[in-house]
Amino acid sequence: MNELNTTEGIHLAGEGEFTFPTAGGRVRLSVTQDALTPYGGLVPWAAYTKHIGIVENLAASCPARRTSPNASPVYDILQSFMLTALTDGRRFMHIERLREDPTIPELFGMEAVVSDDTVRRFFRTIPPETGAEWIARNAKPMWAALPDRIIMDWDSTVQPKFGHQEGAEIGYNPGRPGRRSFHPLLGVVANTRLCPAYRFRPGDTVTATNWREAMEDAQRWLGEREVWLNRGDIGLGHDAVMTWHEEVPRRPRFLFKLKLTSGVRKALHAVREDQWEGPSILGSTQVAEGEIQLTGWKFPRRCVFERGLQGLIPSASSGEFWDNNKHEFAVYVTNLPMDYDARAIQRLYRERADTENVFDELKNQWGFRGFCAKARATTELAARLLLMVYNLWVLFVRFIVPKQHTEAKRGRRWFLLIAARLVQSSRQKEVQVSIRGGWAEQLKSGYLRLHDWIRTTAPQLNRVEAIPS
Repeated sequence: MNELNTTEGIHLAGEGEFTFPTAGGRVRLSVTQDALTPYGGLVPWAAYTKHIGIVENLAASCPARRTSPNASPVYDILQSFMLTALTDGRRFMHIERLREDPTIPELFGMEAVVSDDTVRRFFRTIPPETGAEWIARNAKPMWAALPDRIIMDWDSTVQPKFGHQEGAEIGYNPGRPGRRSFHPLLGVVANTRLCPAYRFRPGDTVTATNWREAMEDAQRWLGEREVWLNRGDIGLGHDAVMTWHEEVPRRPRFLFKLKLTSGVRKALHAVREDQWEGPSILGSTQVAEGEIQLTGWKFPRRCVFERGLQGLIPSASSGEFWDNNKHEFAVYVTNLPMDYDARAIQRLYRERADTENVFDELKNQWGFRGFCAKARATTELAARLLLMVYNLWVLFVRFIVPKQHTEAKRGRRWFLLIAARLVQSSRQKEVQVSIRGGWAEQLKSGYLRLHDWIRTTAPQLNRVEAIPS
């Protein structure tokens, strides 16, 4: 009987209202007609992207012909997709998450958030080559934030695919052998985490495939920014790639890691013990210089050898008379001038490690492995627009948290996911956010930096002001 009396309090108190007995007392739950959003942090993002004007310019220069009077505006289609990618969407169907948010059209000047089918159909109408030029041409305002001399770190990644996607082929796939995949190539600007170069490729390619075309596209798209060094792992240590750098004097320098083939190992064994520089102690590395001409190379090239002592191999286990040192080896090939000694080249290559973090963030915290459709044009254009959102986000977060990089997994939670209410009075719009404490102070200082930048700069990114130091 007591149980019946307790549950009697949970009843329909009025239209759309309920009263629940909680540990904190009775609480009335009612429905509000106010425009609420979980993404209060989109307000400064909307001002930031409007000031740069990239989305508006994309819509104005769209290469797709829109003939139907009932067709959704290109601007609405682009914003629907890009906001989905920004708010942790991984598939086209995740666009539906934003369709019930009444604040999105109000903040971004849209008629409505369109459906995922509308986005896919629109992307399919733009040929891949046309789409690449369209995106690259309108991304140029971002590259004003880059240094004048650029180190470009190149790498590729395997994207396993399921079903029947155009361009998915069977190739190197360590995670899912035998599975069809894509094998895109990306270029990341060192020390910025910005990714201006992307090339779609099927899964039956290797890292060096179409690298020359990707590099020439990147140089053309970057404009006045000069790529002075290309870095890459063992996938780019090919004669054809290095010859491209060497055949014209003003082309970038290169620094690539070599695969430890039999020819490279033979060169390692030829290094005398007195040629190794540095202490031979556990945890340290030694370096040496030399030249290698591998099979297929037209002439010898400068190489830097590296070895690190990992411990001892006891004679009892090795079958030898004496204990032996156990080393880990690496070999780098470069055409950097002699001003860069072996130790400087070693350090310069090791700085490339941050690029791996960019790939990890793109694959696991953005939808770089998702947004896939049967048509290659749809998949490729989605990847290019997603990279544009990623690059814009990297720069945006530097206003909020200068002098450091905040990955999307944490940044979205701190800077986007803020409960808010939209209040409109006459022509005035106000978004009221719920923040407090130290978090509120951090956001306030970031908003001030962004507000001052918008107020004092032309609608393009300035290197000094866009990336606060």
